[in-house]
Amino acid sequence: MEQGVQAGQEIAPDHTRSLAGIQILSSLHQRELALLAVECEWRPVSRNDIILNLAQGGGLDGVIFVVEGSVRLARSMGSAGRIAYTDVDAGGQFGEMAAFGVTETDLTAVAREDGLIATLPESRFLELLSREESVSRALLCQYARLLRERETGAPPSDAGNRQDEGTGAQRVYRELLSLAEPHRNPEGGECLRIDRLPRHRALAARVDTTEEAVARAIAELVRRGIASRDYPGLVVTDEAAFRSLCETA
Repeated sequence: MEQGVQAGQEIAPDHTRSLAGIQILSSLHQRELALLAVECEWRPVSRNDIILNLAQGGGLDGVIFVVEGSVRLARSMGSAGRIAYTDVDAGGQFGEMAAFGVTETDLTAVAREDGLIATLPESRFLELLSREESVSRALLCQYARLLRERETGAPPSDAGNRQDEGTGAQRVYRELLSLAEPHRNPEGGECLRIDRLPRHRALAARVDTTEEAVARAIAELVRRGIASRDYPGLVVTDEAAFRSLCETA
């Protein structure tokens, strides 16, 4: 990890880009954290930004640390079309399963609030695990706690920050936002577009609501001029208004 650093050379800490708050790295010395920070790709994110969408061709380039803010992960569960949501708060990480050979093809990550993320290359993460026993142990303890919560049915510590917050319509809009991609309309203006809108039944199953609620939510977008149907997809023409509908009351 210290490649390219001359003997005796000090790494000046950048307090605006610090990994000191990442839980699995908490036992590392400040110098080691500074070296890791240099190797990370840093990215500020805004609320509802799509960080990655593997189902639509996005790429996962390493392990992503949530330095500030929080991120919501969505994964499909089985053929029924249901979606499992996990919130990763500041100090957590995601994407490490790919480093262990567990392939994910449908992971979507959306920022729940303004924040800052840092991506450490997969090769560096694996090297860190092999060299720093404390990091490996912290990661194993993290997985053990999650497994125990599943076995006992105990709610996770962030149970108050769940995707089931808000109305059925708000959950539909958040799901649509996770599917949308930046697009330019024929006039050159910026908008969001979903190339193929899922069936109402599939959307309802994903966000635990009814088909009628899905139909009403989409119809409301069109009625208010926030979106327009472009079969088989949907075009969001007023992104700011659309994002405001995703907010939890």
